[in-house]
Amino acid sequence: MTDNTTNKHVLGTAHIISDLFSPLLAPTYATAIALWFTMLRYLPLNVKLWALGGILFITAITPALVIFILIRMGKVSNASISDKSQRTIPYCAAIVCYLGAGYFMHSMQAPGWLTAFFYGAAATSTLSLIITKWWKISAHTAGIAGVAAACYWLAFHNLIAAPMLWLTVTIALTGAMAWSRLYLRHHTPAQVIAGALLSFIIEFSALTFL
Repeated sequence: MTDNTTNKHVLGTAHIISDLFSPLLAPTYATAIALWFTMLRYLPLNVKLWALGGILFITAITPALVIFILIRMGKVSNASISDKSQRTIPYCAAIVCYLGAGYFMHSMQAPGWLTAFFYGAAATSTLSLIITKWWKISAHTAGIAGVAAACYWLAFHNLIAAPMLWLTVTIALTGAMAWSRLYLRHHTPAQVIAGALLSFIIEFSALTFL
């Protein structure tokens, strides 16, 4: 295997990690974990699928459509929104979607901690938007670190099955995401670390105090 082939495989792996665990999908993963590995697993399957589908539509499909429209309008250069000056509208859309997701969960009489997760995501996005005006903090590590924070909070309160498994998986995914963003040269080490820490702290705080 030549060096060029190896580099292509590594580059492809970095893109897969970056896309598969992007900020658009992180809330859906968090919701799936909550629905199938906490006390919510006893809910009827149709209720869980409705909740998961709603979150997928609100926090993934809707903002993805916003980004697609912005690309077609020439307001955003690519789906990764590499240029930080182009992130204002996508961040604002994400904030509205997270608030909508929180309301959706509340309307389904979800536990307060699950609703708080989405409000924490909205707060993280708001602070990230402000920071991005001057510095390109990583939204990708923020997204997956928020899931890790939720799993840590649930484990701390004995509310999740196989807590060590989910802590290990989500922390490993946060590290993998940080590596992928660095390998793709979208961020500096400080930016990926800052994104992860900001999200983890805010999400854990939201779950604790909201």
